[in-house]
Amino acid sequence: MALITHNFRLNALANQYASALYNHISATSIGDSFMVDAGGQAIQVNIVGGIKGVRDLVDGYALEALKDNYPLWEEIGIQLLSRCISGNELTQAGLEIWQSMVNDMGDTVAGKV
Repeated sequence: MALITHNFRLNALANQYASALYNHISATSIGDSFMVDAGGQAIQVNIVGGIKGVRDLVDGYALEALKDNYPLWEEIGIQLLSRCISGNELTQAGLEIWQSMVNDMGDTVAGKV
């Protein structure tokens, strides 16, 4: 997947967020996977490519949504992702954004989107 933006700051934050998410997923799951609820059915999602695979999810489920809905999406993305990480750690906001992304993935699989 090609980078969604060429904005250096947004890319750096998206990479940091993806890294923190990958570490969180690895620490709270068995292996490189996580579960989504697809209309009441639990589906295991395997992460392909480690941190890069998580970055693709961040691009596809967070940044693309901003890009599709807001003219100044890169600035909004910078503000959003700045609240998602503190150093190399996820913040509560970062966990909430991740849960929203997981819910969107489940809705997509269930055909609700």
